[in-house]
Amino acid sequence: MFQTEIILFLQSFASDFLTAIFIFFTEIGRSSFVIPLILLILFGVSFRAGCVLAHLILWNGFITNSLKELFSLPRPANVDSNIRLLGEHFPNPTPFTDMGAKSFFGRLPQNVVDYLRVNRIDSWGFPSGHASMAVAFWGSISLFFKKIWIWIIAGIMIIFIPLSRMYLGRHFLADVMGGMLLGFLVLMIFTNLVFRNEKLKLFLFEKLGKVQLDLKSILFLTYFLIVPLLLLFVPTIDPEDTATFFGLNLGFILLWFRGIPKDSGNIWQRIARVGIAFISYYGVSLALEKGTGLIFKNELGPVEFIRQTLTIFLVFWGSTEISIKLGFFRR
Repeated sequence: MFQTEIILFLQSFASDFLTAIFIFFTEIGRSSFVIPLILLILFGVSFRAGCVLAHLILWNGFITNSLKELFSLPRPANVDSNIRLLGEHFPNPTPFTDMGAKSFFGRLPQNVVDYLRVNRIDSWGFPSGHASMAVAFWGSISLFFKKIWIWIIAGIMIIFIPLSRMYLGRHFLADVMGGMLLGFLVLMIFTNLVFRNEKLKLFLFEKLGKVQLDLKSILFLTYFLIVPLLLLFVPTIDPEDTATFFGLNLGFILLWFRGIPKDSGNIWQRIARVGIAFISYYGVSLALEKGTGLIFKNELGPVEFIRQTLTIFLVFWGSTEISIKLGFFRR
């Protein structure tokens, strides 16, 4: 499954039209698309579903990136100069040609892997983050919103997002299969621990204004506030992702104590809530980026962490409170 012949076969059908199609599916798998979609679900469809989806995607990313660093395996374009980086504006820089696995279940040549680990020219490939996200995210949407048209869209995404990564020369078959398996496992864990856990949903979303600081509450506060800080000491996890997790949790805690908003509202109220969230997200992101850029000339790790935490916190908590004040949400 680490053979480059599969990638070369897919690229033998390459055309400008087909490349544009697969770039589209690849972009759908990026956070630049997923974050606005989660905001749309949070404020326009189901606040509760959006909260769970955000946590699922973050944990899927934490685990995927940690496994990438653990295995440290190159991408197909890194081991074969014949593979084109379709959609990129630069040629394949690898010094190797035809150095993929020689059989379907074979391994990459160890000398090639060792060289690329020392002379790193790209991010690691196994498992595919796009593939794991496709299964975890679109699979969870299918579980939340049991509609036939959503199932069809989810099925298309789960197939074509991973396929796009192979066509574009970014992943082996093993990468996408490993990513899809990982996404499925994350989805199953969340399904059993959260989706089907009525006591948990009652505790987090329905106990409006009646949160008691008992053992259960303390455990959840530990998860929401302490775990994100502990993740900062995990070198395989991007601090920006940890900051997103922390900011989201801070906002949820404040809303939780006062009462999580209900999903009721007519179409115009839902549109207004989504509009406020989008304006807040892009406005706050730009303002904090410009502000910290003026104060700190160099991008420092702590500054980036605080900026990302504040951005997510202000968008999640602030947009919700504004919508409540304006009558678009109600507790």
